[in-house]
Amino acid sequence: MLLHQQFVRMAKKYAKKLAIIDKTTGRSIDYSTALIGSLILCSRFRKYDEGFIGVMIPTSAGCALVSAAALMSGKIPVMINYSTGAEANARYAQKKCRFKTIIASKALLEKIGCPVIEGMIMIEDIMASVKTGEKLLAALKSKLPAGLLLNSLHKGNEDDPAVILFTSGSEKDPKAVPLSHKNISSNIDGFSEYVGITSEDKLLANLVFFHVFGLTVNLWVPFYHGMTSVTYANPLDFQTICKIAREEQPTLMVGTPSFFWGYLQKSEPGDFKSLRLMIAGADKCPDALRAGFKEKHGVTLLEGYGATETSPVISVNTHEFNRPGSTGKVLPNIQVRIENF
Repeated sequence: MLLHQQFVRMAKKYAKKLAIIDKTTGRSIDYSTALIGSLILCSRFRKYDEGFIGVMIPTSAGCALVSAAALMSGKIPVMINYSTGAEANARYAQKKCRFKTIIASKALLEKIGCPVIEGMIMIEDIMASVKTGEKLLAALKSKLPAGLLLNSLHKGNEDDPAVILFTSGSEKDPKAVPLSHKNISSNIDGFSEYVGITSEDKLLANLVFFHVFGLTVNLWVPFYHGMTSVTYANPLDFQTICKIAREEQPTLMVGTPSFFWGYLQKSEPGDFKSLRLMIAGADKCPDALRAGFKEKHGVTLLEGYGATETSPVISVNTHEFNRPGSTGKVLPNIQVRIENF
């Protein structure tokens, strides 16, 4: 299963359904518009010679469409960490993966004080330069039957890389981790089957896409199932996240315990009551945090475990099988081996 092919299938199936409610820009797009936008970007990206395209855009509709369009054009997106040392991270990625082009956000660079480096192309400039003819051609192409449309896009193999991510580099230089289409799609299949995710869910997507947790669950899970996602670029803006949850009534949300502490402290009772699945990962979930969400919002905060190299989910608790303090049961399509070190 190629990720961009599944996105196209879902965009055709749910054309008039909202794909992304972008709370950072205030814009909402349906799947039909998302498909047209990605086709326009795909056409632009095909003109680049390199096999990789850097992506340095905050969590948003723009970042999601750039990632999908890169794959549609036969390019591999390299997700660049802009949270700290953005310029150094961008240069390191270019050198490590031997590419030049980075699709960046002018607004982001200004906000974080990162200079424009050689090879950067602003997503704002790309979209402003799109001509009427390009829009019409993409709109017409989007109306093709799914099979014909997919034949016009990059095909490839499910074992081909779908993304390059970088580990934290806490001990040494960050390590580039390629994840294949199969890595990510099989993880989505196993995770979705185990916790019961469907196209009817609505995801509050506030995690960054340059970490695997956000990339798989916040970007590709919605596209994979044809869900609606509500994106917001700053997970540390606790009060705004609570407001979004109250207004948009999502059914699914994932995050880290530190983020959930912030949401618990800044929320009003019932802000998160619409969530049927709230899952914490990336760190141990304290008992007090679980108790706080149960008392204030009537929601059970579940805990899971994963790693960048496993795309990421290895195990997770569910409402049916929940043992607080544990990392839950291993996904049905994953094998584990316990080593005694």
